Amino acid sequence: MLFSEHYNFQCVGDEEWFNPILSQDTLLFIDPFAVFKSKDELFKDSYSEMMFFFQKAFELIAHAGGSKNNLSYKKAESMLMFPEVNAICLGYSKTRRGSGTGPLWAKSLASNINDIIAKGVTHISHFEELGIFCEGIGPDRLSDMTSNLLKGRFITYTQRICNLHGIPMDKKRVQNAYFDYEYMRWCDGEYLLPVNPYKGNSPVILIPKDFLNMLPEINSEDFANTIDLAERLRNDFNYEIDKNLDKAKISEIAIEHYDLVKEYIDIVEKREANTFGELMKRTLRYVWYELSKGIAANNKFLFGDVTDDTEFYKKVFEFAQYYKEFVEIRSGYKLLWNETRTTARSEEDVQLLFKGILDEHCRANNIDFTREVNQGMGPVDFRFSSGYKNRVLLEAKLAKNSKFWNGLKKQLPQYMKIDSCKLGIFLVVAFTDKDIKRVDNIQDIANDTEKAYGVKIKTIVVDARVDNKESASKL
Repeated sequence: MLFSEHYNFQCVGDEEWFNPILSQDTLLFIDPFAVFKSKDELFKDSYSEMMFFFQKAFELIAHAGGSKNNLSYKKAESMLMFPEVNAICLGYSKTRRGSGTGPLWAKSLASNINDIIAKGVTHISHFEELGIFCEGIGPDRLSDMTSNLLKGRFITYTQRICNLHGIPMDKKRVQNAYFDYEYMRWCDGEYLLPVNPYKGNSPVILIPKDFLNMLPEINSEDFANTIDLAERLRNDFNYEIDKNLDKAKISEIAIEHYDLVKEYIDIVEKREANTFGELMKRTLRYVWYELSKGIAANNKFLFGDVTDDTEFYKKVFEFAQYYKEFVEIRSGYKLLWNETRTTARSEEDVQLLFKGILDEHCRANNIDFTREVNQGMGPVDFRFSSGYKNRVLLEAKLAKNSKFWNGLKKQLPQYMKIDSCKLGIFLVVAFTDKDIKRVDNIQDIANDTEKAYGVKIKTIVVDARVDNKESASKL
């Protein structure tokens, strides 16, 4: 359910703030560089505030002189703990809760900063540069850092919107509400905020739309590509560098040749900022919710009565077939491609649309339908259940995925074993003729897997090709 739906007010769509899905976190992240470019008076000097914080951490670590037992170094480690901010409803799904940046990760970050300082880099112009220098700093970590450092401003921003729309607020305790520079520690606080009933009436904090991205604008892969790192190093420094640089190698190069990082930052600073609307054209990570509601309303599926696990398995398989028919017969394939139908959607987008379409029907039929259930060795894509005995696990993959066959041969049966579930479905989405050819013998592979693991697995191939759909649309 959307924030606006829960609080029963109409959004026209051009609001500057992000209207979060309260029932499931959206896989988008706060991009610090977007904050840097903000024209909003509330955030105009916020980037300087964030950089001041990290400069203090650099100074403390530098003062320690490489001694990790030094009091200054320990103080820096405590500064660099940023708990995940669940109130913003962003990041990985609530069934895959991130850890934020806890004590172990803070130690790792402090150690990386210490290494950078040892190479002569005593300050940085954008703290996202840490994502280039240090392994393990992805969009989720940078988003956690930003949302903690600007939490007070985001709270003020949320209160402004709630007052404008007459949204009720309750006094809620907020962790890491602000950083006290006198005592060099994080402090909690109590603030009036709206609540999220899907997260135990925890607070909701709203974010400007244009602060969001799928990846931070400053990132190691973009650094390598923008500077054409491998070619530059071969030509300028006579290095033999593989074209496909891994993150560890990029980090090493960035520290050794900081002048290349500065050149890259100068290029990124001159780029035009992306709008939220442009971002939504590239992904279904947020728009899947409204799309799915419309599709489910216009394409009803009657689940019927379930008497035993065999009947339940049959119904769930028919349910998955319903998604296949929507894509192949009812022009649903168009949603699985970009606007010009030249680029296929990601596996994340495909799974989100699958979940969204089936979710409404499952709820209506008292079927528990969960995405990415953590089974100890990682998350299975989907789990259907009705009571304890009636359970089916489903993996949804793209045929072009390099680990596609591993999903059928190992992942799904292993998840089924851990869940004590004997019934599974392997759904694959094909975008090209090559994909279709690749999965030609998929049921034979499934049969071998059934014998090896003593389970039952049905397969579904969803044909999402663009060039063979005209005749089907006229049926």
